[in-house]
Amino acid sequence: MQYLVFSLYRRSWQSTFTRLCQRTYSSLSGSKHLVNFAKQASLVTKDPVWDLVSLLKRERQDEQIHGALESCNISFLDYVLWKHVVHSPNLNTALSAIEQNQGLAVQLPADGSANVRQQRLRLPAWVAFSLLCHKVRTAQDAQDGLLRLIFEHSWSLGSKDRPALLILSTHALAHFDLLTPMREIVEQFLARMIQFPTFHFNSLLRGLSGFTRSEEAANLAVSVLEAMSAREVPLWLETYRSLMRDRFVTLQLTKVLHTKMAHEGVVPTAEHLEAFLRIFSKYGAIQDSEEYLRAIRRYCIEHSLTVPHGPDVHLRGADLSGTTHPANTLYIRSLRHDRASAFHYLHKLLQLDAAHNPGPVTSVSGPSFRHASTKFWSGTKTGVDIFDWTTALISAANDKRTSASTLIALFQRARERTKQFRPTVVTYTVVLRGLLFRGAFDEALRIWNLLIDSDILLDRKALTVGVQVLTRAGHPQDAFYLLNSFMDAQRTSSHPVSLPNDKRITPATHHWINIIVINEFMVSLLRIRRPDVIFQLWDHLEQLYSVLPNEVTLNILLKAAMLATKMDNESVRGTFAHLFHMPTVESSSPIDLIMEQLQSAHPPPVVGIWRAHRASDVVRDIFRTMIYGNWKRLLDVKPPASVVHSKDAEATPLYPLMELAKSIAVPFSTRKDRDAQPKIITADVHSPGKKPYHPYLSIVPTDLTFSAYIQLLGLTARASEISLALAWMRALQIKPSRKTLSIALVFWAEVSLRGPLFEEWAERRNKGESEYGRLVRWMTEWVGEEAPTEWDIQKALRAVAKMRDNSFGSS
Repeated sequence: MQYLVFSLYRRSWQSTFTRLCQRTYSSLSGSKHLVNFAKQASLVTKDPVWDLVSLLKRERQDEQIHGALESCNISFLDYVLWKHVVHSPNLNTALSAIEQNQGLAVQLPADGSANVRQQRLRLPAWVAFSLLCHKVRTAQDAQDGLLRLIFEHSWSLGSKDRPALLILSTHALAHFDLLTPMREIVEQFLARMIQFPTFHFNSLLRGLSGFTRSEEAANLAVSVLEAMSAREVPLWLETYRSLMRDRFVTLQLTKVLHTKMAHEGVVPTAEHLEAFLRIFSKYGAIQDSEEYLRAIRRYCIEHSLTVPHGPDVHLRGADLSGTTHPANTLYIRSLRHDRASAFHYLHKLLQLDAAHNPGPVTSVSGPSFRHASTKFWSGTKTGVDIFDWTTALISAANDKRTSASTLIALFQRARERTKQFRPTVVTYTVVLRGLLFRGAFDEALRIWNLLIDSDILLDRKALTVGVQVLTRAGHPQDAFYLLNSFMDAQRTSSHPVSLPNDKRITPATHHWINIIVINEFMVSLLRIRRPDVIFQLWDHLEQLYSVLPNEVTLNILLKAAMLATKMDNESVRGTFAHLFHMPTVESSSPIDLIMEQLQSAHPPPVVGIWRAHRASDVVRDIFRTMIYGNWKRLLDVKPPASVVHSKDAEATPLYPLMELAKSIAVPFSTRKDRDAQPKIITADVHSPGKKPYHPYLSIVPTDLTFSAYIQLLGLTARASEISLALAWMRALQIKPSRKTLSIALVFWAEVSLRGPLFEEWAERRNKGESEYGRLVRWMTEWVGEEAPTEWDIQKALRAVAKMRDNSFGSS
């Protein structure tokens, strides 16, 4: 089959790697969010310290700064004491200077120098603000220095200055998407009396809206909103807009904002109405979408704007007034899981257009950009267009009853017969996703080639689906090259640039390569059974793509470790590699290494050895590093139940006699399992270069993360650690699903139950409760009625059997 292959060695990979190594995150220093907050803080609080902070962005002559110091009532002596800190070359140097200042203060005699001693011990607010605004430049600064600054060195700041410090920190962490510390920051913020509550609460929420959408970020926003309601602090209209940005908002948060707006009697603006319709339709909330489409109709009538058709024009006896409007396009999206209704609604819009415009439809060249470019309120939409068609096509792509051939036929029919419906990059992306969903990889590759051969500019979502198509169709090396070509284009230019074969991409006004793109590539590699490549990508994420892993990345890594273990157990060579930990030879260049790995269409004989250790052990240590490194209090968490025997014990010939002896001699509830005890892991133990800052702050584990971790433990003879993992979940207030708990119990039963006779004897010695029963009781106390039922356990037994089947991971 003919397909597009980029010239893989058209440019030197060594020179490309050199350029990749030079990439860093965009600097936070001078960020418009920090500048805007400082300006607003100056206006609201009337505190001249913000003008001083602005002046301290670069070192100036003392006389230039003298006036600002006087305005802030800061003596010149104070400035001299802290000047070298403020103008340190980087944040770590500044923190060292702070510690040096405080160390010298301790040595001062307690006499007339007491004032100087106190000045050196207490970090002034203007110094802390200046460091946060001007010295947090890299992800490492945010993960290490920033946290030390706010949690260790700024303890002396009071209610006047502490809220601003926490808000600045929120903006800095959001810039690098480091969500883990935010719970403590929000808790500290809510525990204080705040001098300017309206300004500071709204500013904190705007800072939170800078994070990528996640359940944890939405929960934090909801906790702040609830505190605002309790304190009767109003929510600004601008804050509503910030929270409802596509990058941040979730359906849960949208419903909270909807309720809050109605409760407080806030009249939504046009932008709010559009945002509510956009979000509810995105999540397929049909009734809420209908409500906001009607609200938009009322708003347009009241303000003499172009009125959209209503949500029920396709029903008998409906009001047919209005015209085709971008709001109708959004409403069609709410029907994404109802193909018949979506196309029925689109057909009715076409009929109404024909009735209003009896002349022939003129040819309209479809724009090559996304829906966001359509002016929602301008009234420039003249009729049903490619945006409406593409939105309806989503429902066909989501419907499993639509075959791959039917989906392609729908796409080709509109493409060939109707010039008005010339496909956009979105149309291609929808069709490609639908074909991937159906496993029609060859057909997807053909449509991808049509997109590449067209004059349509690629965007991030097209890149993502292209990487998936190439990988699943058996060309992962081309997918990797495409990924790096985009990354190279992102680094070198902010204008439209050409990829190999003169394929153009849209201007890189934002980062093309984010963690979502990388995650989708890793999932595709998992599907084609290439966990070895996933391990290498994990090692070089920051180096190659300037991104940090999130909880989804960790989920994929956990599954890759399970798959690698299973694949190696299927071969003699793989088994020996695990027994003797055969080292793997790695190239100095990660790009060269990954390209070499992907040259073969099949995985190597051994995929489960990573960093000269079992991959399952490495991934387990990564998980524990994340847990103990980010939540030190979990070191004190104890498992709620103990094991009876190790998983491998059952294979020994004397196992029944050993069980009998143990049940008679020692109550198994007191048995200590060395593997179940928490190990203090402060850094990745297998990493060649240990980092001094907090590990994996970009990862906030969820139920899915723990579910994958528990499965890894159960499948790699570490089921004895499952009860401790559940205790971590409870301590972190992560709500477990019944599926997670059921699978945990199935694996736990393998190390906590004896045969019926031995179990009966042991229960007598342990007051009627086995270790399995102890964990079940603890679990019930934790989740109540959400504890697994008998039916849940039966499903979990089948799921575990499927995990252990040889076909696992092959599709």
